[in-house]
Amino acid sequence: MTVDWEAAKTAAIAAVHSAFAETVRLSPTKNGAPDPDRPQVNINAILHHPSVDGAISVGNGIITTISASAHALVVDRHAYPDLVVRAKDKVRATSRAGTPLFEVSKVSDRHSGVLILELGES
Repeated sequence: MTVDWEAAKTAAIAAVHSAFAETVRLSPTKNGAPDPDRPQVNINAILHHPSVDGAISVGNGIITTISASAHALVVDRHAYPDLVVRAKDKVRATSRAGTPLFEVSKVSDRHSGVLILELGES
């Protein structure tokens, strides 16, 4: 039996996101102001605060590590293939009490199927 690993990976990412994702608003910035070339967009993604050792786990696998004081936003690249996020963009957790605001400090596109945004307090 041949396994289509790309299809299996895509299905696994979609299943995890359907269980754990929440709505966030991405607000692109350029030189400290709203970026006119990249409009605000609401997406569903996993907003995660890492464990003490900085590991971000999604499902049973560890995706990446970040500094223990940072949050991370895990975005399904198949759901948002044209999404462009840069450092200094803002992320508002619209589904959470108080709608906390974060700033993107780092973008990692090195993971197959997901985009990892390291977030700091804004």
